[in-house]
Amino acid sequence: MAAMGLASVASAEQTEARANDQLAVIRSQGAVLHFDGRIAPESVGKVRAFLDADHALTELAIRSGGGDVEAGMALGRMIHDRRMDVRVVGDICMSSCANYVFPAGRHKVVESGALVIWHGSMLQKNLREGFDYSGIEKQLGRPLNWLERWSMRRTANRWFRRVSVEQVAFYGKIGVDPAITVLGQEQGCACNWTVPVADMAKFGIGSVSADTDYAAPGYARWDGEWQLITRIDEAPTATRQ
Repeated sequence: MAAMGLASVASAEQTEARANDQLAVIRSQGAVLHFDGRIAPESVGKVRAFLDADHALTELAIRSGGGDVEAGMALGRMIHDRRMDVRVVGDICMSSCANYVFPAGRHKVVESGALVIWHGSMLQKNLREGFDYSGIEKQLGRPLNWLERWSMRRTANRWFRRVSVEQVAFYGKIGVDPAITVLGQEQGCACNWTVPVADMAKFGIGSVSADTDYAAPGYARWDGEWQLITRIDEAPTATRQ
């Protein structure tokens, strides 16, 4: 991300699964491409190499706490363009995985005990407020001066505008309402959340197979905090900057 990304985005990414800190492990087995770990430009490049080399791959089996926004969209576009299925394995598909990879699949399967978890996106209100320079200052070992702060904020704002346009095009391409990515914030839930499979369809995320007790008490393998949002009469209008 430009200027180490927007601080609010970085802050959100801190909630991703701890297992996501590691580099992704990617391997193929028959018609399935297995992906376990962080979504990053490097890991998406490896996926592209696998897919270009083997056109018999028809399913992505993924476990990921998320990662880079642009890399997530790039992976989602590959999945959509190749009409691949997506299977959530292990415990979690969160953040960029939930926002961009899971909804891009032709058919989606959530294995027993696994969760699809959202916690926000580029559509969040006031996303650019409260820019936090502490991480950068820690790396430099000194405070930033006013010119450095101004320059970094300008660079981050340019990145935000460009990626926001890219995200609008992405959701238009796959036919999904991006309001699903800010549903928690719109309902006043400062949380990680999932929704019932039937409610996923209200946002255009169809062809989803999961256990009948998906997200019920005692269902999940993931040990992080999350909530099931069920108060969805109809898909709300996405909040836009």
